Amino acid sequence: MDKEHLSTEAKAIRDRLFGWDSPTQAQLEEIATVEYLWGRLLDTILESCPDNRERDQTIVHLESVREWMRKSIIRGEDRK
Repeated sequence: MDKEHLSTEAKAIRDRLFGWDSPTQAQLEEIATVEYLWGRLLDTILESCPDNRERDQTIVHLESVREWMRKSIIRGEDRK
């Protein structure tokens, strides 16, 4: 798809969305720290919870938390 036909507004939206997923080295380090802690929580869930539907749902939601955490760090704007 040729993006030359996109409006200025559409190009700005496209650039913003693609730019959000380009972490800096400092952000990668922060993500690594939080993902380590995320992994510890996952291990605790796997060790403590019986293998049932509820544990599966917990893991699904934990995966979602991981993705949103990464996006939050990468996008990095403070809301005031």
